[in-house]
Amino acid sequence: MIDLDPQSNCTLYWLNENDWEKHINARRTLLSFFEACLHDKPFNLDSIVVNPTRFSQYPWYEKFDLEKNRGIKLIPSDIELFGIDFKLAQRFGFENLRAQTFLKNALQSLDSQYDFIFIDCPPNLYLATQNGLFASQYYVIIAMSEYLSTLGIAYIQSSIESLFNSANSINNITGYNFPNPQLAGIIFNKVRYMSGGTQSQKDFMSRMRNRYPEQIFDNYVSLSERIAQRPAQSEPIALSDYAVDRHYANQIHAVAEEFYDRITRP
Repeated sequence: MIDLDPQSNCTLYWLNENDWEKHINARRTLLSFFEACLHDKPFNLDSIVVNPTRFSQYPWYEKFDLEKNRGIKLIPSDIELFGIDFKLAQRFGFENLRAQTFLKNALQSLDSQYDFIFIDCPPNLYLATQNGLFASQYYVIIAMSEYLSTLGIAYIQSSIESLFNSANSINNITGYNFPNPQLAGIIFNKVRYMSGGTQSQKDFMSRMRNRYPEQIFDNYVSLSERIAQRPAQSEPIALSDYAVDRHYANQIHAVAEEFYDRITRP
């Protein structure tokens, strides 16, 4: 998991605060990587890959088999990444192909070590997010099941297509083509109507499925405070044994299975 978002939610889901602070002080976050890129210095991305520690003391965590390097790994974010887009744009320009592909090039040495690499991007299309897109085969759009949250879906798709068209037109001299990452789908999150809300969200999701019949996931995740609370209680809800969590755990499993099916089917 690579956390490109300076809000660092993915990082804090898997690292406790003290360990995250230690990694920041030891310069083992993505900030160090991008700072090296800014100054044209070589950087080994493997040097900032860390073991998640928030849940590591619990017996169920052994199933990840971290000692044999087959478990979950994390490249943590840093709050100071908030300024990295401006620095990259100032140094290289906003549509500089070199600045857009730093992460893609750095991941070549790590790619064969993992079955999946997930990149958590900030909700924008600035240079940090562009790095995530150029390094990816697929992208997923997470949306709330309400009108304002979905206004930008078509814009996101067209902007990504335009981004890669521009990159390939600039790069056509070398003959190398950057394949567009494919939209794996749109996932609705924090859906209220399954937990006592109004009918409006259900109707809205139905209309959106008619508009994007191949792109909207069949499965979704309902709104629940428990999903956010469980990490603080040292157990992700997807692995919870509590009966009250089962409905939400099953939803998350179903979304994961549908994602896997979408990227592996012919």
